[in-house]
Amino acid sequence: MKSHEYAFGPRDLGYLLASLIVPLIVLAVLLRLSALSGVLPHPWPALDLEHTVLTHQAVASQTQGKSDILLIGDSSCLMNILASQLEELYGGAHQPVNLGTFMYLGLDGYAAMLSRYAAVNPGRLRTVVVLVHPEMLRGVAPIPQYLQFVSTVYSGDDYGEADSILGQLRGLFGLDIFQSRLLSRMPLPLPKEYGRFYGFNLDLYNFMERHHGSAVDPHQYRPSPGQGNAEYRLAAALETGCKALRAAVPPEAKLIVGLSPIPESFAPTNYPLRWEQLLRRWGQWTGADQVLTDLPATLPDSCFASTTHLNEQGAARYTRSLAERLEPR
Repeated sequence: MKSHEYAFGPRDLGYLLASLIVPLIVLAVLLRLSALSGVLPHPWPALDLEHTVLTHQAVASQTQGKSDILLIGDSSCLMNILASQLEELYGGAHQPVNLGTFMYLGLDGYAAMLSRYAAVNPGRLRTVVVLVHPEMLRGVAPIPQYLQFVSTVYSGDDYGEADSILGQLRGLFGLDIFQSRLLSRMPLPLPKEYGRFYGFNLDLYNFMERHHGSAVDPHQYRPSPGQGNAEYRLAAALETGCKALRAAVPPEAKLIVGLSPIPESFAPTNYPLRWEQLLRRWGQWTGADQVLTDLPATLPDSCFASTTHLNEQGAARYTRSLAERLEPR
């Protein structure tokens, strides 16, 4: 028994598609006109954990301030050093700023960010600390999307991924404008442990504001099989990035380099000696004025959130150690 029967012709299909596409086109036009006329706020694409960190650090790197100590590097710099605590330990005599991001930005990316900060704050910096995890020295290739994202924050454009068909469609219908100017300014939940610790993207951004660019990894390290190895090396491909870092340091500032610690249970035999040799060689490539060989190569597992990040307690301990060994001029 047949209850209903429908017959769709080309005209019906055309009407259906038009009813879907025309509103999208109208919305895209309205969004573009609103963006061009200044009705919408400027792009601020802090949509998730990584993009919130990158947005904050890109904005901070082109903001005038009073900082004389600049910390820069990968996520171990971001998570392992609490810049606000460092300021307290110096009794307010020095004002650090942490521009740590991710290893996928690369040494050239750090150099560009450092150059921008130095240009906006001429004559202020006296100490530049570059801290990375030994994993980065293996020559992890930068991810173009990260570099493009930071570039769009600097240029004030709406971020979109034009390399894919989906990304082109999103840009065509104005979704990039909607996300980077409207959606990102709403409270968006962060994933899992980060969500429980911070809450939303806006909370993470405000936390980094209060702590001068530093963040906290809320996880607790638990050794597990298949977590990699600590056979680190210095890849030849990094040499040009090291030179770019040296060139980006203002002439009146001192360049200091260090390598983040790893969990004691993860470290192989004779790791502290090999860590020091690796650090000294990297220091030579960067032309560093000081190499932080007296910082710990390892710390107890209880200090870690992962093999690459310290937890909040470990970061507080490591920040104290760093404060004792830095010699800001």
